[in-house]
Amino acid sequence: MYRQPTGTGNALKLPLPQDAWMIFRFDNHEVIRLDLEPGSSIENHTNEWRIVFYVVSGAGELNVEGITHNLKAGQFIAVEAGLNRFWKNTGEKLLELLVIKTEDKN
Repeated sequence: MYRQPTGTGNALKLPLPQDAWMIFRFDNHEVIRLDLEPGSSIENHTNEWRIVFYVVSGAGELNVEGITHNLKAGQFIAVEAGLNRFWKNTGEKLLELLVIKTEDKN
């Protein structure tokens, strides 16, 4: 899987309510493709990984510890491990996210 181009057609589909695929996994790093339909959201949760989100297309809100960040295509945001967060697609098109995770070894 990792010695050839990888996309949603040949990546591991993750068992989430949203469309999500594991694109790569190396040691303490993961790259995930996550799609949210217009009006859909991911419930509030914490994660033990440091995460960088990149908005590939669409627009949405990322709420981290009660602070809302409005993001659109071409923008990045980093979130430290252990913080409450949730995404909501606020646009009229699919919100496509690249999720780059690094395991917090602290």
